[in-house]
Amino acid sequence: MLYNFEKPKDAYQIIPQFLTEKGPATFPPYVTFQLVDKCNFKCIMCPRTYIESTNTHFDLDLFKKAIDEISLQGSLIRFIGFDEPFLYKHIKEAISYVKSKKLILHITTNGSLLNSEMREHIVKEKVDSMIFSFQGLSKEEYCAMRAVPLSTYDKVMSNVRSLFHERQNKLPYLKLTTTITSRDDLSCEEEFRREHMQFLDEIQITGFTHFVQVDEYFGRNSIWNELKLKPQKLIKNKKCFYPNYDMIVRANGGVYPCCGSFTEEMKIGNISTQSIREVWDSMELAKVREKTCSGDLEHFSDCKYCPIRYEDEEIKNPVL
Repeated sequence: MLYNFEKPKDAYQIIPQFLTEKGPATFPPYVTFQLVDKCNFKCIMCPRTYIESTNTHFDLDLFKKAIDEISLQGSLIRFIGFDEPFLYKHIKEAISYVKSKKLILHITTNGSLLNSEMREHIVKEKVDSMIFSFQGLSKEEYCAMRAVPLSTYDKVMSNVRSLFHERQNKLPYLKLTTTITSRDDLSCEEEFRREHMQFLDEIQITGFTHFVQVDEYFGRNSIWNELKLKPQKLIKNKKCFYPNYDMIVRANGGVYPCCGSFTEEMKIGNISTQSIREVWDSMELAKVREKTCSGDLEHFSDCKYCPIRYEDEEIKNPVL
């Protein structure tokens, strides 16, 4: 077995060695699955809101086949993407199968669907970590950016608190991540942390909320005036090494170089006809790496409008 991770952070700690033109990992240290082509939120910054959903659900047998292959290497499994994983009709089976193979499992969710039955399953199967994805530093800003009523925020926080109290041996590890804009009162950061850390293990402000995709790719160039925000500035000569260690498999089996891929331009294979290993070692992915690692990020729309290429005048962006 290539990897022997004990917790999700172990997979991320080996990433720095692949942040170079020298070459990729022998096998991806983590594999991300977008289990369903659907989300129950319409967040104004998210490509999912502007792309028609096919409501495709990952074929369970195909998913298990991929997990069988990955289990031979010991990679971290992540349920992340422009979707809400708890909408997947086989989510319980998917969680149970990953854990039956003794793999580390991480799930990122908006937290709205974690009813008592789902929380019980998460705890029983010992899911390793979960991230609750937020926006803003206040209830009002969260609801504005996520286009949801105030009651949704209350429901999410109730689910977070319940899972925190119901978990066993501090599993899953619970983290909240949020992005912010100049609309947020940055002086409220400590209050935000103090309020939420009662029911979490970690809070991370991951940088600025990104609207360049919404503006330049999806054509909603009024977004800046609507939100009373300044457009973010382009960083020149930015290189990206994500394809050296990252990949995402979407619900239709298609494989893409990173979890930020939102178009079909960068499709590098399909696990319906290929193994994970075949895609990872393919010429298609090698060509993507050649472009991104050299800094030719204008070549693909996914890269051209990626947040790592932009900076905010007021808010630091810690994305690699």
